[in-house]
Amino acid sequence: MKRIAALCLAGALALAPGMKAEAVGAGSSIARGIDVSKHNLSIDWSQVPSSGVSFVFVKAGSTNSGVDPYFDVNMRGANAAGLRTGVYLYSYATNAEQARAEANQLIQWIGNYTVNYPVVYDVEAPCHKNMSQAQLQELINAFCSIIEANGYYPVVYSSRNMFRDKIGNIGYDKWVAQYADALEYDGGAAFWQNTSHGKVAGIPTRVDMNYQFKDYASLIVADGFAPRGDQMVFYAGYRMQRGCWANWEDNKYHLDENGFVQKGCWFEDETGRYFLATKDGHALREDVTIEGQDYYFDENAVMQRGLVTRPDGNVYYYDPATGALQRNVTVNVDGTDYTVDGSGIAAPAAPEQPETAETDPAQAAEQEAVPAPADGAQEQPVPADSAQAGTDPVQ
Repeated sequence: MKRIAALCLAGALALAPGMKAEAVGAGSSIARGIDVSKHNLSIDWSQVPSSGVSFVFVKAGSTNSGVDPYFDVNMRGANAAGLRTGVYLYSYATNAEQARAEANQLIQWIGNYTVNYPVVYDVEAPCHKNMSQAQLQELINAFCSIIEANGYYPVVYSSRNMFRDKIGNIGYDKWVAQYADALEYDGGAAFWQNTSHGKVAGIPTRVDMNYQFKDYASLIVADGFAPRGDQMVFYAGYRMQRGCWANWEDNKYHLDENGFVQKGCWFEDETGRYFLATKDGHALREDVTIEGQDYYFDENAVMQRGLVTRPDGNVYYYDPATGALQRNVTVNVDGTDYTVDGSGIAAPAAPEQPETAETDPAQAAEQEAVPAPADGAQEQPVPADSAQAGTDPVQ
């Protein structure tokens, strides 16, 4: 009897209110929205915002049935009504290869539309119910990594029970469905789908209603910078950029393969060498001192090397290997010697004067004493001795 009593007490504690997941209600939300598909028929989107709806998730389709027949008109109508517009794909994938195919298909479907809210992977089909947590997470990672690589913000949708009992913790935001007065889920939800019986002006059928707990309007922007944890990323046309240069307000920034703005470091590619500012990551220009060395970056923020003519009109010499300004040295550039002063200004070295040979003063005086023949005069030969004139000395 004691053992039975202990088991009953344990069961009672498990069901006690204090042991339940912390409930989150609509009062904690920052926005209210809907999700729609062909089942909602033709929607008058101009009326929808009047019901307090600020965002919508539009079904794009599935790889089993193709594009939702109302996808195009819903996307255009929602955008025109000024609603934040995300999309979702209903998954039938049972392995990572199929999940990647679903992601690639969705990317094709949404490429010509403005998607300024998350792209959602709907994991709730009967084929998913008997899959293991590892298998489900493999699907999610395969799909979401492709969505991210294409600049969109991935979110995963499923029921509260599916997240809690099957999917578990994932590295992506969650859209959790639980039809109740409050969401009881400890895993953290970015969106909560609380009913399928909502009523919204302009929609002829009942509609799914959702509450939002995370500020995606500041995370997904049209153009410019947005935060990602303690990092910054850059958006162009509501799509996050990766592994490239970003030009913004007359400055250039480099984004790594994760899309993060690089800061406080050297960066070099085929266009040249750069230094990215420590505070915000913009590529520096003009004179910069880095770790005690002076460098010069041109109007494109490219580090200069060798002989460089700067705006002050002077020519400076920067080490061809490191780019650091040189001082008080003599260098040879393309066969010409240059003297570099204490300010780093370079000037061609003065050519050496050839040495003049010394002349004997007596010889110089003798040469000056001999008069030069007059113009046109011919030098006369010296006559032979008259006693020997006309005789052959040999004979």
